[in-house]
Amino acid sequence: MNHQFKIGIIGYSGSVGQAAVRFLKDKYPLRCGSRSGNKEHAHSHEYIDYRQVDIYDQEALETFCTGCTIVLNCAGPSYSIIDRVAQATKKVGAHYVDAFGADLLEKKFMQQELTNIMILSAGSFPGLSGILPRLLAQEGFDQIEKVIGYAGGEETYSKGAAADLMLSSIYGFGTANAFYKNKEIVRDTVQPEKINVTIYGEEKEIYTQRYITNETIRLAKKLQITEAHWYNMYPNKAVFSLLQQACIRLAMKNTSEHLHQIIDELMERLTVFPVRQTWYTVIIEMIGKYQQQPIRRKAQLLSQNSFMISGIICALSVEAIIEGMVHENGVYWAYDVLNPTIVMRELRVQGAIEDFSITSHSENHVSLLEEGLL
Repeated sequence: MNHQFKIGIIGYSGSVGQAAVRFLKDKYPLRCGSRSGNKEHAHSHEYIDYRQVDIYDQEALETFCTGCTIVLNCAGPSYSIIDRVAQATKKVGAHYVDAFGADLLEKKFMQQELTNIMILSAGSFPGLSGILPRLLAQEGFDQIEKVIGYAGGEETYSKGAAADLMLSSIYGFGTANAFYKNKEIVRDTVQPEKINVTIYGEEKEIYTQRYITNETIRLAKKLQITEAHWYNMYPNKAVFSLLQQACIRLAMKNTSEHLHQIIDELMERLTVFPVRQTWYTVIIEMIGKYQQQPIRRKAQLLSQNSFMISGIICALSVEAIIEGMVHENGVYWAYDVLNPTIVMRELRVQGAIEDFSITSHSENHVSLLEEGLL
């Protein structure tokens, strides 16, 4: 137990927060906050201090953050919380990690002279969606011409997750029906309706939506990739249609009251489509050259859900600050900070992923690369 650091976790009772708590609880003293306080857990762990905190009460937030070395925000929806927790950590001098955050907080804090470190987008998407391409890129490419990413699965939507999905769609987290090419966003309404993906040995027909995010664009610029595409995957077209309709309704009338009404109605409609087996997958294809020969590499990760992935990447971002991997105060994205090989190893060790493979295709051979992970 390292008593030199105290880690605050807001939103610890959700699926992401619980995964982060499991990873960190035997390493550092934790201060876990939620609106209810969950007093029934008050004596469950010697080094966890459970506290009640209202995320919309700034004074209560600052009190919670005071004395913490780092505060991890796993609460949502991000587009409702905005910068409340980040502002509290800045005021009291604690470092900050956010499971989402992304462009929303970067725009607010990038131009400021910060006295703390902020790591954003430390989840599965964004987060792993930038880390996995970096893993592919770091070996076997002299030049990368194109990257194509897919992510999605069958998971039960919480109200917070549904709210974030809808709010991010209207607040500029990404651009639908578009891709990145030659340093520009290119609009393209023509997109593949379906792809075939193997899940637990069974081939499934999956619906896709082209959706380019700022994380993917930043990654392409960083790695000098000419062209980048991203697709969100939806196994059930009817569920995809319900989500689209909800986003359109919210865009027409974006108020807190209307958001809650839309979410309640969406949750009710989704009960018609029960999830029988949860799964989440990320697929990255990268095309380029190695020793002047064309090469294509493909990585596929399979997990029971994305929440545990997010919680572990959050926890690893906390440890990145503790271990001095970030040397200067400022705003960072998780994919820029974390070592991709270590992330994939930890996800495997912690049981967050069930299968991971990398295949490499060149003119002369096709091989399965272990990368120390399979």
